[in-house]
Amino acid sequence: MSEGRRGRAGAIRGWLFGAAGPAEARTVAEALGLAEEAPGLQRLREAEPRQLARVELLHTAAQRAFERRTGEAVCRDLEAAVRAGIRESATGPAGRAPGSGTGAGTGTGTGRLKAEADAASRRLASDAALAGGRGLNTGLAFGIVLSPVVLVLALLAGRFVPPLFGSAIGCPEELVLMDSLVCFAGGAMGAVFSVIIRLRDAYQLIQPVSGRSEAVDVPADPVQLARMMRQEGWYRVVVGWFLASSLFLLINGGILTLLTPPAAPGDMCGPVALSLAGHQALIKAWFFWGGVGFLAGLNERWAYGLVRRAGEPPRPADPPAA
Repeated sequence: MSEGRRGRAGAIRGWLFGAAGPAEARTVAEALGLAEEAPGLQRLREAEPRQLARVELLHTAAQRAFERRTGEAVCRDLEAAVRAGIRESATGPAGRAPGSGTGAGTGTGTGRLKAEADAASRRLASDAALAGGRGLNTGLAFGIVLSPVVLVLALLAGRFVPPLFGSAIGCPEELVLMDSLVCFAGGAMGAVFSVIIRLRDAYQLIQPVSGRSEAVDVPADPVQLARMMRQEGWYRVVVGWFLASSLFLLINGGILTLLTPPAAPGDMCGPVALSLAGHQALIKAWFFWGGVGFLAGLNERWAYGLVRRAGEPPRPADPPAA
């Protein structure tokens, strides 16, 4: 029972964080059971130095693939291509590159090595894109799960911390706290939605940086990429929190007057129970603050533009036309 539980835990850990690669990657020669100075391997290296060097790089990268099945399949295909190249170099005429004879197609010599290297590069790029996308989704999910935890802790702090200092929060303060938490949650949702609509293709995570036109043959370490994207995912949620909270403070503090809450908390507190209009105003206030928080997390430029406009002096009216 414990073995099965341990196996399931390992499978979940591998799905989330990637397969654990070897401490030291094996070379192609070691995988084939050959010495680096083996005659057949040396002949192939002399005949196809660039392609064999590329195959060796891809073989090393495949051993740290995010998905174990992908890495093992790529390694098998590359080893088979090198083994076939060694056989051809041993049977080919002396002084002629393997596969360079008449009738050589893309499946022999340089063509075989190049075809397998191209296929391995594409599969490793897909593996890296999968790792980046899964890491980003995991980070966003962590931020989503963390948001209600922070909300509950804030509610408990507002309820139990003031009595420790001999005070208590009244109805207006409770409503302000609830509005701030609604805005806070809206910022988290907006941040997640912003990432979803902007990142429509996981291959964007492994594209060359701006200014580099050449394609990267060997993609980045997928496990490291997944770790970076996990951090980026929950970081985006935290940015949404802070943007939404900042706008809430600016609007309620009267610094930002471009947006006006539909009702003040003091207007909804009194000795009698809330009327129907009071309940509607309370619900409208929650929708208002949730929408402000969502837009702040969704579009940082919108939030920064509001803050910048709030600090600018009012523009003078245009002179009337003559």
